[in-house]
Amino acid sequence: MNSVQENKNELEAAVRYCESAISRAKATIESMEFRQQAASKAWHEQTGREESLLKKLEAMTDKYDKMKGYADQLLDDNIKREDKWDEAQAEIATLKDQVAELSKAYKDSTNEEITMKKAWREQRELVALRDDQIAMLERRLAKKENPYPFNEGDIYYVFDQIDGSWISSVWDSESERIHDARSLPDHPHKVYFTVDQKNVLDKFKP
Repeated sequence: MNSVQENKNELEAAVRYCESAISRAKATIESMEFRQQAASKAWHEQTGREESLLKKLEAMTDKYDKMKGYADQLLDDNIKREDKWDEAQAEIATLKDQVAELSKAYKDSTNEEITMKKAWREQRELVALRDDQIAMLERRLAKKENPYPFNEGDIYYVFDQIDGSWISSVWDSESERIHDARSLPDHPHKVYFTVDQKNVLDKFKP
């Protein structure tokens, strides 16, 4: 009897042990299934993140390529604008030089015109002075009572052709004698000038 009871007890213990092992095996299987599901979920989530990141990367790459192309185009346009700017500056410099040359030519022409007008006025005054001198001599010579260009005591000038100076004299009998003398060649002493005429000529001295 004891032997049967012991065997029964052992069988019951073995059954309980098996049940316990089965329970632990089920728990392990459930744990493994849960871990597998969690791993699968994590993998899918990771894969989804990778795909999302890959799409973002592709979008950013496309955007970078577009921005780079735009930047390259801007750089090319800027280089072209700089070339055009340099050409415009060179053209402006050329135009400035031409304007300066035209301004100088105009200024020279104006100065030349002013000089010519001044010389013409001086020549006109000299001609008028000579006409006055001739008229004066003609009037004085026309007077029978005084055939000389000056009256006694008048101050007059003659021009020294050697050193270019004025010689001042007072008309007297000696002046009349020299005026009538014919021994001097060309009678340069007969070219007389009054005080006013001498003052006018002095304005034209250099």
